[in-house]
Amino acid sequence: MKYRESAKEHEVMGRAHVMLGCKSRGRRRTAIMNLGSFGKLTIVYAFAALLLIIELGLTGYVVGQTHRNWWGESPSQFAFMLFTTVWSILILIYIAITPAVAPSLYIPVAALALLALTALFWFAGSIAMAVLVGIPDCNGNNFCQSAQAGVVFGFFNWIVFTGLAIWEGMGFARGRSTSTAKPTPYAGA
Repeated sequence: MKYRESAKEHEVMGRAHVMLGCKSRGRRRTAIMNLGSFGKLTIVYAFAALLLIIELGLTGYVVGQTHRNWWGESPSQFAFMLFTTVWSILILIYIAITPAVAPSLYIPVAALALLALTALFWFAGSIAMAVLVGIPDCNGNNFCQSAQAGVVFGFFNWIVFTGLAIWEGMGFARGRSTSTAKPTPYAGA
């Protein structure tokens, strides 16, 4: 038996789906996630924070192990990755929280420059650490595996911060294009 809905039922269902944020594809209805004020960018920030916490643990462990084993000196590549992780956490706090808490302190040009610089730091640090670590056969060595994972998560962070810089750049360009448009003359003049 085929299910047929009356015109009245179809109209009521259509209104309900519109109110719930659902789209209709022919006879099939699909729900779209309506995030409201909890937008997609918030999810990206949360994902970046998760990656940064993982990277902080990995590089902190690697720096701690090399600091003990190398007579007080850690290779600069590991130390730079640790610096980049802490720097990125501070930048992420500024980018994610300042527009909501203190919008007057949020400067789009500064945010774009900070994100681009952070993406550059991640790229340089990940390449430098990858060159130092190489592709050794770790054979269950925690230090070696942590260093390799630090390189991988460094490249993940580079991708995320490059994407955020592009997103911020597109928003900045969109904002500038509307503000540099020719003003229309006042009709009463």
